This record gives sequence, structure tokens and C-alpha cells, in this order.
Amino acid sequence: MVGLALLQLFWMPAFWRALLYLGVGGIGVAVLLHLFRQSSPQVGIDEQGAFILVRGKYKKLQFIRINAVQLIAKQPRESRLLDRFWPSYRVIYRDSLNEQAYRTLRSFAAQQMLLHRSEEARKRYRSAD
Repeated sequence: MVGLALLQLFWMPAFWRALLYLGVGGIGVAVLLHLFRQSSPQVGIDEQGAFILVRGKYKKLQFIRINAVQLIAKQPRESRLLDRFWPSYRVIYRDSLNEQAYRTLRSFAAQQMLLHRSEEARKRYRSAD
């Protein structure tokens, strides 16, 4: 309502207003189609670690936060510069997996976080010597 009032306030011609509405509607339809076509990712664990399967590609996950409701994982990219300034995160909610799979994944994530912290502490200790 406010947007329409602002458009009429500035005397936007009807042609331009119609183009604006068509453009916004087209973008909305494109976003909905993209979300509809996007398949739900599969999460799993193997001997290499946790992974997510998105569009036929396996992507490794590095867990950074864990709680009873969600797991937050970082997806390392090929570009380290891009990964440093614009990291890619995945949130895995408890209700997106069955109970046993979520417990197993949460246990693995906790172990991975503890191992990562101990490796960082070891590197700091070595650099201090």
C-alpha cells in the first residue's frame, strides 16, 4: 500500500508502473521456480567425513556449531579467498532427518569439532616453541 501511494505521489505513468509490476512478478515467479526445482540435499557420513549431496556432487562438511535443534556446517570451497570472505554454510535441522540419523550426525559433529580444536591447539603450541 505504501509503495503504491509513493508511486502515485510521484506521478509515475501507468505504463512504467505496469512494467514495474510485471518485472517484480517475473522475478517472484523465477525465484519460486528455482526453489521448486531445487532438490532436497542428502546428508551422510562415510570414512572421509560428513558430506552433503547436492545435484549429484558430494561436498564435504566441517561442523562449526552444534545444539539439540540444528547443526551448522561450513562448506569449504575451491577458492580459499572467496571462502575466507564469503563462507558457505549449511544448517541441518533436527526434523530434516530421522531421529537416529540426526543423533549419529550430531555425535560425529561433536567429535569433529573436538578434533579440530585439539589440532589448532597443537599448532599454536608448536609455533610458540
